[in-house]
Amino acid sequence: MNKKLFFLALGAAVAAVSCEENKPVDVIDTDVDLIGDITENRTLEEGQTYTLTGGLHVKAGATLTIEPGVTIVAQDDDQVDYILIEQGAKIDARGTASAPIVMTSTRKEAGAWGGLHICGKAPVNAGTDAKSEIGDASYGGNDPHDNSGTLQYIRVEYGGYAFSEEKEANGFTFYGVGDGTTVDHLQAFGGSDDGFEWFGGTVNVKYLVSTNNTADSFDWTEGWCGKGQFMVAQQISDECDALIEADNNDNDNMAEPISHPVLSNITLIGNNSDNERGVRLRAGTQAEIYNAIVAGKARALTTETQGTEQALADGTSKLQYVYLSSGVSSDNEEGQVLYDQNDFLANDNHNAIGYSFSLTNNIIGTVDGGLDASTIDSFFENAAYVGAIPSSNNWTSGWTLTAEGGSTGEATAVELVGDITEDMTLRSGSSYTLTGGLHVKAGATLTIEPGVVVTAMDDDIVDYILIEQGAKIDARGTAENPIVMTAERKEAGAWGGLHICGKAPVNAGTDAKSEIGDASYGGNDPADNSGTLQYIRVEYGGYAFSEEKEANGFTFYGVGNGTTVDHLQAINGSDDGFEWFGGTVNVKYLVSTNNTDDSFDWTEGWCGKGQFMIAYQESGECDCLMECDNNDNDNVAEPISHPVLSNITLVGNNSTENTRGIRLRAGTEAEIYNAIVTGKPQTLTVETEATENALKAGTSKLQYIHLANNLSSKEGIYTPEMFAEADNHNAVDQKISLTDNYFGTIENGLDASSIDSFFEKVSFIGAVSGDNDWTKGWAL
Repeated sequence: MNKKLFFLALGAAVAAVSCEENKPVDVIDTDVDLIGDITENRTLEEGQTYTLTGGLHVKAGATLTIEPGVTIVAQDDDQVDYILIEQGAKIDARGTASAPIVMTSTRKEAGAWGGLHICGKAPVNAGTDAKSEIGDASYGGNDPHDNSGTLQYIRVEYGGYAFSEEKEANGFTFYGVGDGTTVDHLQAFGGSDDGFEWFGGTVNVKYLVSTNNTADSFDWTEGWCGKGQFMVAQQISDECDALIEADNNDNDNMAEPISHPVLSNITLIGNNSDNERGVRLRAGTQAEIYNAIVAGKARALTTETQGTEQALADGTSKLQYVYLSSGVSSDNEEGQVLYDQNDFLANDNHNAIGYSFSLTNNIIGTVDGGLDASTIDSFFENAAYVGAIPSSNNWTSGWTLTAEGGSTGEATAVELVGDITEDMTLRSGSSYTLTGGLHVKAGATLTIEPGVVVTAMDDDIVDYILIEQGAKIDARGTAENPIVMTAERKEAGAWGGLHICGKAPVNAGTDAKSEIGDASYGGNDPADNSGTLQYIRVEYGGYAFSEEKEANGFTFYGVGNGTTVDHLQAINGSDDGFEWFGGTVNVKYLVSTNNTDDSFDWTEGWCGKGQFMIAYQESGECDCLMECDNNDNDNVAEPISHPVLSNITLVGNNSTENTRGIRLRAGTEAEIYNAIVTGKPQTLTVETEATENALKAGTSKLQYIHLANNLSSKEGIYTPEMFAEADNHNAVDQKISLTDNYFGTIENGLDASSIDSFFEKVSFIGAVSGDNDWTKGWAL
């Protein structure tokens, strides 16, 4: 066998796999081959496809990193294709719900390739010279905390290659893997051997799905002592064997360490075939199983061997809150029956037999009144129900396949409308439709997980999201999985955007109401906390409620500086991208793209800070890049708007109609540093006596600013000559050079961290430097 790893990237024809059309991966021709030994760190890059052309061994000291969206396709040839992580090596494979890592085969049949195998140094009871069934690699040792890396959001399809009559490859195989290893959100699909098998070790697991694997769905032996929560098995083929086959050691039932996994929140569904055993406890294994549903098998639970039944009888093993569709039977041939159906049904166990389950799509649904397993061990989440998948949280959505091979992400979207009065979570991978105004009321928190998409319906109802005073939003997307709020109708003004109301000071009086939703805002708490907004994209906002009231992308009403705001984009709206009505909230990494009113707008006393802000206008209808007010009715109303901003790039479209870039007026004060402003005939205008007097007196500051065209003054108090004074380090430069619309900076700017610790230490002018595209992956 060729013992080298070839990354032959020349001429690679790589196609992206759609996560929305989450189907078994088609064959994609590529010249990037994987085979042989990896002896130093290697990375499989995001979204790429690689061909596995034999056995791939990651050797001690090396780490194989697999980025989200990678597809590995085992070639249909005479080679034995598998991936094996040896002792002392690591795998860092972190997919996401929207971009899972997929390991599959060109031949879409069970047994097409050899699956994924991990060998660790945790204890096993198979002796000191244990070798993996596949790859002949050593495993086991004395380190229960051994760390073989991270496995998250991975789907292995069509495993189970038969190396011999005794050795077939599972989907995922864990040989002596330690509990320092992170394992969650894995699916083994359509294999000809077990979906998951543990050979000893202590590794803990969560969110596992074993779908239509024709041997056992889950299998353990040789002393596995890990924990597991949220485990699903579904069998369709008549060839499928046990849902769980659980052993200690076939040759020595009492070999130590004795298998003793602790499992909770399990749903196991068979197909009522001739292979009639569901959970099969035997060969001396011990176990604790809580909150389990077992159905679709004539013999839902069987116990075998003296050691196994003795552990159940004396309470070393526990079966509690276990609901079976059929009965318990003993296949103990070594002596008298030590554990029977009566023991199983003892009141203290809270078990049931002959239960009729109501499950959606065969696996979704739970029974109320389970055990809170977090009282047993802190590893477990508080999920006091029986079963693995509650209807309110289909955690399989988006990244797994159904038993028939279709996507689990095709379920009807959850509708959002009305008042949220208690905590609510929008889950990753699920779809949500906004069908009207959604108000989060005081005391409640709306949590939105990474990758969630909220879509406003195209109808006659006004759709918007509003966080009221005293409520919170906890919306933390990521660069790889931003939260997206969009509309069915892909046009500016299609819906009403996101609105936050806080209790920080404003200068609009004590009875100020939001333009959208008629909610109160403002108060006396500058440190008020409305939650967290990170990596969120709002598309097609700007719904016109009236001639005076159009909805922005993001609107901050009296929001306090206890609120975390960064990495937001407002795109293609018909009103402002971002608007602040007073408040003290600080912001970073904002992008306002092609919003046809103002890109950024403040009024009513905003006194926050901001860094790394981009505006880009494409449409000729777009108005100001920044429209900056204190108060239209009273220019000196307090608190006076006085934001402090640094590292800004504002790019207009050179329209001859909407000519103003930054418009400082209505008494606003401001400090603006390190700004590039271009694409507007009037790149910076100052208006009203109060605004210009603050600039002249130095209360406001404009420094380290490069304009494509000179400043203009309406009142003549703050003049272009003042702007150009040497101490300001400003410049008028009609040849500002930017790439891809807004990338690029100018050297010798101000280190704004010398003004306030909020600011990051950068000494350039502009928002996006060439070596740090912070918009990548999440902004359009």
